Amino acid sequence: MDALTERRWLALIFSLYFFLAVGYSLLMPIWEAPDEPAHYHIVWYLARKDRFPTLEHNYEMNQPKAFYYLGSWVVRGLDKIDTHLSDYVMPHEYKDNIRTPIRRFDWTSDNYRFLLGVYALRWMNILFGAGALLLNWKAFQLIAPQKPTLRIASLTLAALIPQYLHIMSSVSNDALGTLAGALLFYLTVRMISTRSNLLSFILIPLAIILPLTTKLTVLPVSAALFMIIGWTWFYRMPQKRWLVYSGLAVLFFVGIIYFIFPETIKTALGEVTWRLFSLRKSGITSDYLRLITDQIISTYWGKVGWIAVSLPAFVIILLTSFGLIGIIMNALHLIRTKSQDPQFHTWIATWLIALATIAAVARNGLTTGATQGRFLFPAIGALSILMVSGWHDTLPQRLQDRLPLIIVIFMLACNIGLWLFGVVPVYYQPFLD
Repeated sequence: MDALTERRWLALIFSLYFFLAVGYSLLMPIWEAPDEPAHYHIVWYLARKDRFPTLEHNYEMNQPKAFYYLGSWVVRGLDKIDTHLSDYVMPHEYKDNIRTPIRRFDWTSDNYRFLLGVYALRWMNILFGAGALLLNWKAFQLIAPQKPTLRIASLTLAALIPQYLHIMSSVSNDALGTLAGALLFYLTVRMISTRSNLLSFILIPLAIILPLTTKLTVLPVSAALFMIIGWTWFYRMPQKRWLVYSGLAVLFFVGIIYFIFPETIKTALGEVTWRLFSLRKSGITSDYLRLITDQIISTYWGKVGWIAVSLPAFVIILLTSFGLIGIIMNALHLIRTKSQDPQFHTWIATWLIALATIAAVARNGLTTGATQGRFLFPAIGALSILMVSGWHDTLPQRLQDRLPLIIVIFMLACNIGLWLFGVVPVYYQPFLD
């Protein structure tokens, strides 16, 4: 694949991403995305009253605050035109309608309003999602510099996953967290490729600050980054002094953040402690493990809304099998070629980021049934290239060249099918009755 063909593929992938993401933003009724009412309420409250609501009034108030500050600027801008554009309007909510293909909010043709404030934040998040894809693409260029087809196929998979498109086009801090995770992934790979001690030293405060300001789901990527930096410096004998510098830097930046934002550190520690060291009050049973495993997998690939409208089960199984087999083949390929592969260390870093994120999400599932596959999105770049690379390196050249096209056709069919046979019947039939 030459450079011109690669650029054309990039244009096609990002065009499809924006088309499908905007489609989800318009097709999904307001609030019919996970926790969307709570996230928008915080933004709206901050914009209108210049302060945050209390935890008693909004269960998402333990979240990092960067998204809400950014969103409040958008709402304030709309308020200068017309305050009705960004009102917070709630119809009747059927709170028991979760994990079932039934609408959660009682929107009708009489009470539905096109709230521009909500849609503006959805579209802002689409841009964050595109930024994450761009950073993942730049990481792919460093991981597989001689394999343009692998880079294109991996980006295609990441960009066109239905759940990714849905979450990036809803009001939440997931998109900003995904962007932060992609930034850390790219800089980590770049640090290894350039062997830059300065870049690794810069990464230390970023790995602390980004999870605390965007979303705590970025923490596994940060943890993997610290392991990679420690491993890199420890095995480079002349550089061991950097371990001392890095330890001091971590303490310094944590101390600064604690001094300026003590509640941020306390909240983060409380969340991490709860998720790492507690279990469900009702216990862990085999039935629950099957339920939460199915929930994580399906909400990674495509179960939109309040875990409501899903891709068919056979499609979820097919995608999961594709991913697992690809990852296994990648591992076997690395074992066979580690002494000859010049990118071996960047692949190991990719594996560490992916495994740390999977382990964190799996452990979180033992604490709360609210665990979802979207919490894996800060590492979606690492996961996607691991899934695709095994197939790419195993298939004959003729099929390698067609791998991006195969993924485009299949994922496009998944998204259009989900719209026609899931989203429209569930959410729009009440308007037609």
